[in-house]
Amino acid sequence: MHSSRVLVTGAGSGIGEGIATVLAERGWQVAINDIDTTAANEVARRLGGVAVVGDIAADPAGVVDRAATLLGGLDALVNNAGIHRRAPLATVRPDQLDDVYGVNLRAVVLASQAALAHFARNPRGEAGVKGEGGVTRSAGSIVNLSSIAAVTPQMDVGLYTATKAGVSAFTQQASVEWGPLGVRVNAVAPGMTRTAMAEVVYADPVLHERRRSMVPVGRIGTPRDIGSVTAFLLSDDASYVSGQTIVVDGGFTNTLIGLLPHPDPHS
Repeated sequence: MHSSRVLVTGAGSGIGEGIATVLAERGWQVAINDIDTTAANEVARRLGGVAVVGDIAADPAGVVDRAATLLGGLDALVNNAGIHRRAPLATVRPDQLDDVYGVNLRAVVLASQAALAHFARNPRGEAGVKGEGGVTRSAGSIVNLSSIAAVTPQMDVGLYTATKAGVSAFTQQASVEWGPLGVRVNAVAPGMTRTAMAEVVYADPVLHERRRSMVPVGRIGTPRDIGSVTAFLLSDDASYVSGQTIVVDGGFTNTLIGLLPHPDPHS
């Protein structure tokens, strides 16, 4: 595979770190963005990448531009950074709404706009130009992190569910508007994934087992699971895939109707 340059936002830990790790292992030059200086530098050092410390909500274009400068250009963007503020919709405060919207959706749009300008400078960036093996190479590729919460509402997390639905909708619209420019845009919607943020749940063996038993494939997801699907979507193997939100949940969302009370079929 050709060496490509990618920025992963919020990659100092959790799913973002898992995505960056898989991409680095597959030969990508990776820029690690995080608001946590220590985390960004440590992951970048481990992966042989570059750290781009900064608040993606406060300066999305600046983060993208610095990543492109450090990498010598940009071929892909992974909009992974995301937050939630726990609060029922009836009492969620305006500042909580602004915080979640700013990171989860506004920054995704503005970072993507900034990346688009860098993609336009790529020498293989003309739509229809053939790459190795006759594969049409894109000028650039974007993967956004949505969530199964976008279609299965998560309670008491304020605007989180709405912003993730917005990410999926933005993905569809951007794929249509930017496809003629040679840019593919897709999204990944993780299900239950074991990260440091979720460890308070999975460290409890009873809760872990109850959740694991609800997943058809029989296990909780890992950040590398999300990384592998992201890597596929960014690769030339997915050159004809755009505007899609790929659910990565072990089949969990397909089981929800089965949780409803039903008559015993054997009675």
